[in-house]
Amino acid sequence: MTTKRKIHVDEIQRYKASWTDLKVNEIFIQACMDQVTKGERIGTSFTKTGWKNIVSQFNGSSGRNYDKTKLKNRYDSLRKEWRAWFNLFGKVTGMGWDSEKNSFDAPDEWW
Repeated sequence: MTTKRKIHVDEIQRYKASWTDLKVNEIFIQACMDQVTKGERIGTSFTKTGWKNIVSQFNGSSGRNYDKTKLKNRYDSLRKEWRAWFNLFGKVTGMGWDSEKNSFDAPDEWW
C-alpha cells in the first residue's frame, strides 16, 4: 500500500520557479542577451560559461536562487512561445522585432 504525503507550499517553491513577475522575466532575458553579446551562445545553445554567467547575473539581480535547470526550462519555454508567435504573426504579417531600434517592427501598411 502506498501512502500519499502532503507537500507544503514552501517545499514546492524550492522545486518550481515562479515567472509571474514581468520584471523577473525581463531580468532573465537581459542576462541571456548579455551572454549572446559576449559570444557565449553557439547556435541556439549557451556555453557552460554562458549559463554560469546567466545564473549568476539573474540571481544577483532578481534576488532569487534559481539553478541552471530552472533557467534553461524558462529559456526553452520562451523559445517555444516565440516560435508559436512568429509562426502565427511574424511570417504572415511581416511583423517582428527590430534589434537595432529595440522595438516592434511592422510593414508600413500595418501602421
